[in-house]
Amino acid sequence: MRRIIINEFQDLSDALSSYSSMFAYRIKNLCVKVDTASLLPIQVMVEGEMQNLEKCTIIAQKDDYNYMIFPKFDEDMDALQQGIAVAHPEFKQKIESMKVDTVDREGKSKQTDARYVLVTMPDVDDERYDILKDGVKLAYDQCKAQMDAANAKADVRLAELCVGESKENMDLIKQERDKLNEQWEGHRDKLYNEKLQEIEDAHNKWLADRDAKEQKRQEDEASHSDSAAHSMKIDQDEMAN
Repeated sequence: MRRIIINEFQDLSDALSSYSSMFAYRIKNLCVKVDTASLLPIQVMVEGEMQNLEKCTIIAQKDDYNYMIFPKFDEDMDALQQGIAVAHPEFKQKIESMKVDTVDREGKSKQTDARYVLVTMPDVDDERYDILKDGVKLAYDQCKAQMDAANAKADVRLAELCVGESKENMDLIKQERDKLNEQWEGHRDKLYNEKLQEIEDAHNKWLADRDAKEQKRQEDEASHSDSAAHSMKIDQDEMAN
């Protein structure tokens, strides 16, 4: 196979890879569970300079839905919260503290309180469930359209380059082309289905939490009613006596 044809395949592969990566980045920022990619857009104003989050903080994942973000200097706490709010206004924020071991100038260890921002992913309630699914579908459709356009462009170019090629080479080119598309379309569809499942799981979690709260509320009301009825009966018995 001629080098110019191989180069055309490489260009197509690079384009499909790029569109797939952009799709992955977009759906990662439709936040459901914690994902480091969602933190990339966050910048913090530190001493008059915008800094990337990882440069001015220490980031720890608490669980699937929470980050603990420690500013390297406590005085940057307000700027940190502002930076998070600008990039992801949907994130819930709460300042908390924890004991950490430190070493003073004399080399003695001691425990101090370190403040951090607890960043919680927003609940996937009924409204957000629909918004997220629509957003993922839109990103998927746009990625598919971009890939289709890249393939159409490659078709024209390959048709020009393959004039005079043998049937054997034409069959080989078709096989490689199908293999390339199967790889990147499969990757795109895998990302899409995994994100939809992530949304579904988070929505089911919200429904379960909602039902549990409602059940507890009903139980508390029932308990309160029973207590009130019991007190009333005692009062009635005392009046009767």
